[in-house]
Amino acid sequence: MPLLRGWGNYFGWGYVKSLMLEYDAWIRRRLRMVQLRSWKKTKNLHRVLRKNKWKGELPGMRMFAWRSSRSTPASVAMPNDWFRERGLVFLVDIYNEHHPQRG
Repeated sequence: MPLLRGWGNYFGWGYVKSLMLEYDAWIRRRLRMVQLRSWKKTKNLHRVLRKNKWKGELPGMRMFAWRSSRSTPASVAMPNDWFRERGLVFLVDIYNEHHPQRG
């Protein structure tokens, strides 16, 4: 994460909040894809969804497809707080540190 923090500190001085939000979303989506690939089978996703109190029928999805990382089940299994717990740096937080009046 030092690379991400350094990039955020370097570019965070400009007025680029919308760009930071866009990059944050893309980074989380890419990390969701990596996690889905590491789970390999949908039964592992279903286990996490049940743990997160998923309501309704458990979905079937392709674990190696990029489009699956944008699905609702992937977002429920790996919410934004899940990334914070693992120490992911959010670029928009760095931006808000540099621009508290714009926050």
